[in-house]
Formats: sequence, C-alpha cells, structure tokens
Amino acid sequence: MESEASRWLQSLHASFWFLIFSLIIIIISLFTLLLYLQRRQFWCNCKVCQAYITSSWSLQFDNLCDWYTHLLRNSPNKTIHIHVLGNTIISNPDNVEYMLKTRFENYPKGKPFFAILGDLLGKGIFNVDGELWRL
Repeated sequence: MESEASRWLQSLHASFWFLIFSLIIIIISLFTLLLYLQRRQFWCNCKVCQAYITSSWSLQFDNLCDWYTHLLRNSPNKTIHIHVLGNTIISNPDNVEYMLKTRFENYPKGKPFFAILGDLLGKGIFNVDGELWRL
C-alpha cells in the first residue's frame, strides 16, 4: 500500500514540475513573439540608436553626456533623436526658450530622461514633468 501511494505521489510531483516547466516555456514563447511583433518600437537601425544599444559610443566617449554633446554639435538643427528611448534632445536656444515660455507641459521628459540625466540635472525644472516644475 505504501509503495503504491509513494509511486502515486512521485507521479504527481513529476506532473506538477512538468506543468510548471511547460507554463514557463509558454510564457517565454509569448514574450518572444510579443517582442518580435513590437520590434520597431524597441529597436531602431539608425546610427545613433545602434551606437546607444551596442554601447559603441563608449569607445570614444567617457559618458553619455559627452556623446550627446558631440551629437548635438554635429547636428545641423541642434536636435538629436534617440528613438529606442523615445527621447528628443535639443540644444537650440530658440527651441529651449520656446519650450520654457510656452506650453511647457507639451514637452515631458519622462523616466528614461531622468535615469540618464538625473545625476547631472537633479530634480530642478529642467528634469521633472508636469506640476513638479511649478513648485
């Protein structure tokens, strides 16, 4: 009797782990499919985004701010786009003045911006969204 119960419990235990393993494989497969379908939102083939993703910018620059400065200097309109972060970085004084004077709420910075430039800019008006900059 004990032997039969023991075999039944072992079978149940093996079935349980097989079910867990199968669920994990299904979840990973669905996540992979989702990433494949949404790849244009996460990956970009432009030169700037590829340099960001592969960190190849770090071969020439010590930090992101230096790289951004280099990109902005070489940009004809003093604007760069990091598509994979969903960021647009500007250094054109006329554009900065426009943003600060009119409709500031239309130009959110968001978490990626704060994660990259938070140490440099702190929590001042240049690095927060919405109501925080008005306080």
